[in-house]
Amino acid sequence: MQFRILHYEAYAPLVEISKSQHMWSFFGRSFQYNLFIGLAEFLIGILIVFKRTRLIALLMAFALYSNLLVLNTEFDIDFAIGHTIFDFTLVLLLLVDYYQDIYKFFIQFGGRINYSIQLEKNKFKRYFPVFFVVVLSVSYFIFALNVRTTVDENVVGSYKIEGLTIDNSPLELSNGNIGKDPMLFIEYNNQIVLSINDSVYFGNYALEKDSIRIGFYQQPTDFQIKTIFGIIKNNTISGKSYDNKHSIQLNYTRIDSKKNYLNDLYYN
Repeated sequence: MQFRILHYEAYAPLVEISKSQHMWSFFGRSFQYNLFIGLAEFLIGILIVFKRTRLIALLMAFALYSNLLVLNTEFDIDFAIGHTIFDFTLVLLLLVDYYQDIYKFFIQFGGRINYSIQLEKNKFKRYFPVFFVVVLSVSYFIFALNVRTTVDENVVGSYKIEGLTIDNSPLELSNGNIGKDPMLFIEYNNQIVLSINDSVYFGNYALEKDSIRIGFYQQPTDFQIKTIFGIIKNNTISGKSYDNKHSIQLNYTRIDSKKNYLNDLYYN
């Protein structure tokens, strides 16, 4: 669920993207790294609710949030800075209770100290952390599964436009602002991007079985079509404009994921 990159951004030259896009795409390149970070955060969340493992979880969280705070600040990840500062401050406050133990363990005794802890006698306090971890984990799993079911893996992706015909008249195509060829990008967040004839057009789409509705935010000046109602079949979108005045046929070829490493992140 982390570092998901829009397909069209993978074709933007490095000099043209922001610091936040650069960082996001860099970390998003490795699915295994994302998995490692996710498991580490999940492990911290589990360990922190138990007395026996709370200190080690707080020390892990301190290292994690120190790194996140620097990254979010230096790479202008504005939406995350607020809650990162809050979480980092909370970790510091919780570590205050362990100050003497940390000092003894790391400084006075050089990492060697015997320390006994008594199990909580109150059953609620003993079992509530287990209940908390199970409920939260299962709930988020259901949420994530529901989000993934909204993505049609057969449709989302990057495409090279092979031909565009309006009212049975083929248009002469040239490359757009993204990539070396005329391109169509269908994103996981119902966003669609058309890069064609030195221009780029953003819009959204809705799917229902093999039907697709496409609407662009600004009217494409090259062919004066703003909304398309069509059918997806055999690498072709065939349909009409919103007012039924124009027939439209768009032929395309899917870009293999090996040519665009970001495609793999959505489905692995």
